[in-house]
Amino acid sequence: MTPTLRKAHRYIWYTLAGALPLGWAAAIWVMPDTVWQQPIRPGQPDPLPALVLSKQSGDYVVHLRQNRAGTRHQIEFQVTKPLAQANTSVVVEGQPEVLLGALGARGTWRFGLDSLAAARRPLRLRLEDRIAHKVLRTIPLQE
Repeated sequence: MTPTLRKAHRYIWYTLAGALPLGWAAAIWVMPDTVWQQPIRPGQPDPLPALVLSKQSGDYVVHLRQNRAGTRHQIEFQVTKPLAQANTSVVVEGQPEVLLGALGARGTWRFGLDSLAAARRPLRLRLEDRIAHKVLRTIPLQE
């Protein structure tokens, strides 16, 4: 190593010896105290109080719920076993068809019904795989 390179090497190390601890302290100083993380999907809505209908169909328990005044309705799915098709959508049959949403893993899934879909009798729910275009199951809810 030539004397010029030795001199440059020494100045670079002195600079790094001062800059690295300062950079480390600055990184700690700018870290936020709390980390706010948005959920991937919004949480489940609370169940409506009045249970109108209940039906078990295979690995699903389906409840039709409403509020005390009868103005809001909700479909509640309880999935007891893991789904065979990961892409399972819930559709209310009729004109027009209403896509409620997708079922996930085991647990409880709630979907709000609009007043037109809730007024249909018998209320027929269709579980389908929208990617493979297959109907997996049809569940009629009758009083």
